[in-house]
Amino acid sequence: MAAPAFILFKYPHGGRPLISPARRGFTWASMAVALLATVLAFPVGAALWLVPLLARFTASRYLQLGPRYLLCGDTIVYYGNVRRMVLSRTRGTLALSGAEGLLLRLERDKFPTNARKPDKITKNKAAKFEKVSSRIIERVLQAAPGTPLEEA
Repeated sequence: MAAPAFILFKYPHGGRPLISPARRGFTWASMAVALLATVLAFPVGAALWLVPLLARFTASRYLQLGPRYLLCGDTIVYYGNVRRMVLSRTRGTLALSGAEGLLLRLERDKFPTNARKPDKITKNKAAKFEKVSSRIIERVLQAAPGTPLEEA
């Protein structure tokens, strides 16, 4: 059985970044090369430690939407456990609540954009928020059909 396909959206959350196996392998290989270079030629080799550090700390943060759950940093939200959804288009938030309280709050202003003009930035962020929130709402309603969606 194949692994579930996740849809990735750049979303700078406060959790850990997504580190792919290729990036992890590159980080370990560059650490080994830096260690070897430090032993053989100390001043030059010590500067090579910047390569694995840059590889580790420049990893992007993503919101990952799967078929049955979503991942946002250290937060895992199973769609079937969502008991209430509150969508506020004016504030640009989507709050997913479960039996134990707030599971995830998605914010429109956190979505990155490459636009430079302020009106295009707000337009692009709103479009990305609508796309992601509609997919999340759709998947929650598929997993738990009786989940109420409140518009605030």
